[in-house]
Amino acid sequence: MNILVLGGGLQALSVVRSLKEAGYHVLCLSTNGEAVAWSRYVDKFELAQVLISAKGYLDYICDFLSGHECDVVIPMSDKLAEFLSKNKAVIEQRTRTRCAVPEYGIFSVANDKWKLLQLCEENELPHPKTRPLSLDKLDESAKFVGFPALIKPNISVGARGITLVHDIEELRQKYQPVRDSFGECTLQEYIEQNGRPYYNIMLYRRASGEIVNYTILEIVRYYPVKGGSSSFGRTIKDEELLSICVKTLEKLGWVGFADFDILKTREGEYKIIEINPRVPASLRAAAVSGINFPDIIVRDLMDLPIMKYEYLTGKELRFLGLDIMWLLSAPSDFKTKCSWFKFLGKDLYYQDGGYKDNRAMFSSLWSGIKKAFNSSLRKEKSGL
Repeated sequence: MNILVLGGGLQALSVVRSLKEAGYHVLCLSTNGEAVAWSRYVDKFELAQVLISAKGYLDYICDFLSGHECDVVIPMSDKLAEFLSKNKAVIEQRTRTRCAVPEYGIFSVANDKWKLLQLCEENELPHPKTRPLSLDKLDESAKFVGFPALIKPNISVGARGITLVHDIEELRQKYQPVRDSFGECTLQEYIEQNGRPYYNIMLYRRASGEIVNYTILEIVRYYPVKGGSSSFGRTIKDEELLSICVKTLEKLGWVGFADFDILKTREGEYKIIEINPRVPASLRAAAVSGINFPDIIVRDLMDLPIMKYEYLTGKELRFLGLDIMWLLSAPSDFKTKCSWFKFLGKDLYYQDGGYKDNRAMFSSLWSGIKKAFNSSLRKEKSGL
């Protein structure tokens, strides 16, 4: 069976490995030679000849899928997931390929942070106080949410554009630059993390409503240090977290793989922050904990029997490239509380590829080091 991994990024390393270990023939199509191009788990890697922004991209993708007789295509980025979701009916009609994305009406709610939190508010699902922002409603939104608060782009990745404001004057000063750079925004209640963990919950929901498997990653270190992407976490069980996610997917009518980010307040309450509309960079945490989500995705789309994997907790996942950025920016008291210089352990694994995929690992690590010294990237991700 031929499976196309569309796009690169760190998540692609985990996806191709899980697919290959499940016995599939793995193809990868990406716009540049990212770490996945060096992975030993890719049977065929090609550089895309047409960009997603180009007019002929739909025809290009359909021709590629048909020409390589792909059974399933799995997107790696938000933009690619959105494209596949918008064009799902056309692609599946013109090719023999199944698209691993929900229908666009459902996808568009999860992909837009404001729409998702509106759904949470309407259905009494736990979430931070949030209101949309516009120049004529800054005071109204601020009165509802209060301060401190976060300006958050409705659609963004990797904590880009998120900006902390402490009063109405700071909101008036910082709103328009964020809006100009990242598009429509909301004002959201600030939940101070201050080194506390947050949670990444991955699960698969079938059309029948059955939850096939799940993984919960407790994220202990993240960059930016005031709230950002995972650099180190461990897998746990938490029935309350799982229940919150299951109820949310029921209200959405979601079918397929879903990935939640949830924060915990100082008072111990969970709050839904977002649903990522594609597999996350931390997907490797599921694999090392016994759950092969890419295999589940393919089997469900192809109407094949789905394995019920055994979930193992206590597995640690480290993104070394981002963990270097954490080390360079974390306050000294945070550094003393963690074993950053622990590089080996029977339950320690690496998002960057690991020794079994060492060429991809070195490529990813080098990319992470370059990002650590990229001033524009640090500025984008340091709004807090």
